[in-house]
Amino acid sequence: MSKKSAENRETENKFEIEIKISDESELYCSLDPKRLTLNDDVIDYIFTRYKEKNEKGRLVIIVISDKPIDMDNLKKTFDKYLNEQSFILKRQKRTNMKKQLWMFGIGVFFIILGLVAGSHISLLTSEIISTIGAFSLWEAASIWIVENPYNRVKQKWIRIISHTELINKVLHDGE
Repeated sequence: MSKKSAENRETENKFEIEIKISDESELYCSLDPKRLTLNDDVIDYIFTRYKEKNEKGRLVIIVISDKPIDMDNLKKTFDKYLNEQSFILKRQKRTNMKKQLWMFGIGVFFIILGLVAGSHISLLTSEIISTIGAFSLWEAASIWIVENPYNRVKQKWIRIISHTELINKVLHDGE
């Protein structure tokens, strides 16, 4: 296989997102003078563009600017963002699992209590107990149906962006 065809195939496995900025500070949170926090709008833009295209392959972010930017700091900030998001996701998964198990256990307990004690207590009390049980089961199911898939998407996004190549393309006068 020729070197040129290998380069073409590598190019085909990349998805490029261009971000045009007039100043490097646009990449970072305006409240962070040390430029250690990415701008939420930048992250949202990258995520939205990637999601819209639903492309496969390695993500390449091309930052287009009028003058060179500090790519080392940008890469460090990306890594920091990924570490934070990964930590938050792991903590959220643990919390969701605990909440799911607790809600399921409480739901089953109250439904069984309502069935067993139903003949010994008033109808209203039995209905309240059964409602508490059904609500608890629904909360457990809601975590499983809604939050867990969202966390899987977020985990996929973290995996995608962790292999991101960052490039600075400097525009010269007339471009």
